[in-house]
Formats: sequence, C-alpha cells, structure tokens
Amino acid sequence: MSSNPSLIMSHDSLRNTTFDCDALGIHYQVSTEKRHLICGKNTKVNRWDKQSNGNLLVAEWERHSFHSDEFKFPNATGGGTVTVPVSTFIKKHYGFTKKFGMMVESKPGGKRHIWWYVALHQNGEEGEQIARFHDRTILFNAHKAYLELFPGFEKTLNTLVLTFLYVEEKRREQQAAAATA
Repeated sequence: MSSNPSLIMSHDSLRNTTFDCDALGIHYQVSTEKRHLICGKNTKVNRWDKQSNGNLLVAEWERHSFHSDEFKFPNATGGGTVTVPVSTFIKKHYGFTKKFGMMVESKPGGKRHIWWYVALHQNGEEGEQIARFHDRTILFNAHKAYLELFPGFEKTLNTLVLTFLYVEEKRREQQAAAATA
C-alpha cells in the first residue's frame, strides 16, 4: 500500500461493505436492500459522524428496472433530498471498452471529474488524479481492495464513493460478460 491515505474495503462486495481510513477518521458503510423486481435495489452510503456518534446518510443509489437509475443526496441545507437521474449525472465516456471510462459531472463546485479505468481524474484523463482503485490481492503482497486518495478528494468524497460503486459495478459486469463471451 502507498503512503497516501486510503479507504480500505472490508469486503470485495460492492453492495455490502465498509470503506475505512482510520488515519483520517473516515468511515463509510455501504448497504444494499433487496426489493421487488419492479423497484430494483437501493444502495445506501452512510458516513460515520463524530458529533452525533452515528451514521448519517450521505448518498443513495436507487436502481430501477424500467427507467434510469437515480442518485439521491440529502439536502445540505436541511430537509428533503436532491434526486438526480444517473443518466444526467454520469455520462458514458468512450463506452465500456477495455479502456473503461465514465465521465462524472460532479455537482459540488461544478467541477468535472472523470473515472478513467480505475482512477478518478479532475478535468479529464490528463488532469490531477484524485483517487485510484486497487483491487484485492491474495497471494503476493496480499491486501484488501482499497481506494487510494490523492490531494483534492476532500470536497467530493461522498460523491466519489457513490460514483466509484456505480462505475466499479459496471466494470465488473463488463468483465463478467467478456469472460462468458
């Protein structure tokens, strides 16, 4: 592992896991509830809050069978949530090819971020790297999967975790489809 702070995944499952960085006191809990076929599944991302001594909902990914999935973010000013269709929040960039990429237009600060294969860059592929995913290894230098964080992650961390879950699930689906073809 690198010297940069990292969010370590407790499990390889994207639907039920935790992301922890004890050095920074950052703890996320990801949980997915199964619902009816029509409604799909909801994935909730909670972040540990020291002041309330409990988990606060910071984002939700609502899957739908018949229309675009939605991301939901609690309103920072209190009361209600901001709902954004995934199709407008995340646009395909170069499609799901070997060099997998997704364009992520992050609302906070209006900056554009791009997940390029397993790394998140600000303002395109050549922009500053904000995060990089390292898959788990079992044999040599064994470690759990983790998100390595680089300077600039602070302002968009909640969005970063949610979009990572989405992009990584799509990448894994694409790999599984390629393996069966």
